Amino acid sequence: MTSQSIAVPGAGASFPAPMDNSSANSGNGNLEFGGDAWLQQVVVYDWQPAEILAQNVESMQLIVATFWCVLVARVATQKLCPRASPSVGFAVEFLLIIPPVVLLATVASDYCTHILLLMLISSLWFLFRSQALQRACSRSQFDLGGTRPTVFTLVRALTHLITAVCILAIDFQSFHRPYRKSRTFGAKLMDTGIGLFVVTMGLVSHRTRHTKDLRRSLVYAALPLLLLGLARTVALLIVGYGQDEHEYGRDMNAFFTLGLTKLFGSLASLLARRDVHLLPLGLGLLVVHQMGLSVFGFSDYVMDEDVPRETLFSANREGLVSLPGFVAMYLLSIFLSRWLMSATLLSYSEMVKKLRRLLLLVLILWCLFAASAFAIGVSRVTCNFGYVVWTLSIICTIMWLGLFGVDFVIDSVLPWDAHGQAVDSQEKGQLLESAEGEGQASARSGSFAICQSLNLNGLTFFLLANLLTGGVNIFLKPEDRSEAESVLILLAYMFLATKAVHVLLQRGVRLA
Repeated sequence: MTSQSIAVPGAGASFPAPMDNSSANSGNGNLEFGGDAWLQQVVVYDWQPAEILAQNVESMQLIVATFWCVLVARVATQKLCPRASPSVGFAVEFLLIIPPVVLLATVASDYCTHILLLMLISSLWFLFRSQALQRACSRSQFDLGGTRPTVFTLVRALTHLITAVCILAIDFQSFHRPYRKSRTFGAKLMDTGIGLFVVTMGLVSHRTRHTKDLRRSLVYAALPLLLLGLARTVALLIVGYGQDEHEYGRDMNAFFTLGLTKLFGSLASLLARRDVHLLPLGLGLLVVHQMGLSVFGFSDYVMDEDVPRETLFSANREGLVSLPGFVAMYLLSIFLSRWLMSATLLSYSEMVKKLRRLLLLVLILWCLFAASAFAIGVSRVTCNFGYVVWTLSIICTIMWLGLFGVDFVIDSVLPWDAHGQAVDSQEKGQLLESAEGEGQASARSGSFAICQSLNLNGLTFFLLANLLTGGVNIFLKPEDRSEAESVLILLAYMFLATKAVHVLLQRGVRLA
């Protein structure tokens, strides 16, 4: 990324003069927020479209490779240990999912392309050998999972797994540096984290219809996240553990962003009288947000390191300025969920139609992402239009792969339901039970144990991962560890975190 500034005589309004980020022209302005003046040359930050596209390819390689490991674990647990104890099923899934993710994020990052090639060859072999497509044609019904679709479970599990590995792995020298978060513009692996959490939060949320819904969202979702954000900020101040203020600001963190997104997203969704109205509402907010970033210079204000952090707003400008983008992403995610799951018990022709429509959406989103990479860039720190489109592209791609790979292919060859009664229940169209019942049944059958555990207690897993990360940083000095030691520590850390929520799953306990 390069930067340059050109003074324009006579500019002195409250906001900088309109800017074209694709050019080298900018303006001098007096930009005031909460009393502190930004009287200096406005910096126009350029981005490298080719670099953003290359970063996206590298990020998607690890995400898709992790998804493929989950599918392999799904097949292996049913083929190798269909009646085994939950602990055996967990052990098999752990060995097939966690070590590959840890290795690909660290010492084996150069082999991601080879894993994808192996994935493609083995997937084609499975399709041919099992005659999965022919078996799918003969199915009378496809049960996507009712109120708790399997594909949503997969998306949420992938988000938690990859994020948990990265938040500790980044402290080791063995971590693949190109995966680190971008300071300004970029589409790196760790840039996906907060966006994927916002989307997964939207996928399992509903449009706020009345004040009772709003009260429930605030008390049971937004408030706990805000309290966690406050607790994290206070804890960091007490122990003296620093945080990068260029991510969310001096005082804000991911919990604050999620809590405020839930708060303002719930309020904004009151404006939509029907679920379909969420689409224009989200798009309209996103366009206005992008105009503020590009036309009024908020993007440069956020990214300029020379802007003093003297007021509450300027000190936390990254987290506050990006909020409208995350709220728009949240609203669009609710719409996507309602559209995708408008019907979950489908005939063969309906299933094929849904796959085609979702594939079309995936292609449109990736085209928009490519256009954004050239036109406005992709920035997590401001949650601009390009970042929202990129995050939705990733989510929709994984959901399409999940619908096709699990619901259409694997369940046609190795069908199973929440009770482990493999063949008949899906053909009879029985819907899955609630999240708690689904979790207990899966624990008994030994299938999708880790994914179901993360789906049931995702926030608990994330909090535990953060606590373990802090412990490792305080007591084990990760910066001094060798590659072998770092991999072993990461495996032990992931085992403790995943096993803890798996125990909760076995006991039918849902904390958060």
